[in-house]
Amino acid sequence: MNIHASVQPKTVNPTGQLPFRRGFVLAIFALASLALSSAAWAQSAIEPNSQNQCSTATLKGPYMGRSSGTLIGLPYSTLNRIDFDGAGSASGTGTTVLNGVVTFPVITATYTVNADCTGTIDSVPAGLSQNFIIKDNGKQVFFILTAHPAGPGTVSGEAVKLNR
Repeated sequence: MNIHASVQPKTVNPTGQLPFRRGFVLAIFALASLALSSAAWAQSAIEPNSQNQCSTATLKGPYMGRSSGTLIGLPYSTLNRIDFDGAGSASGTGTTVLNGVVTFPVITATYTVNADCTGTIDSVPAGLSQNFIIKDNGKQVFFILTAHPAGPGTVSGEAVKLNR
């Protein structure tokens, strides 16, 4: 008959805390630091420093814009070329498809830009309005429809600056 006995060395916990409790406390600290760093990152993304502030001059030159969604419950998409003058006016041409019907609108608009790189663009005739956010010093603009003279819509898209 063979009897095996194993002797395992006993480790001493210098803190006197149970290993589970010590791990739990470390996890809480890790989550707290992650939450604080995420909050700081989000705050820095919202509050631009003086070097990253925008103005109407941030949008200047030709842009290609595209959007899609629904308008009055029907499929809607656009492809536009818009020239921003850097002073609050824009003009251009485009192609719009609403439920399979193609039109070629002429674009005339005014726009405002806030220091935090958000803004609005209102097209003429009145009734077409969009909110936007500028990225990368005007290289890219994301926008969403806020009002359309035809009725309610869920349209969003982006515009990118074209190289001449």
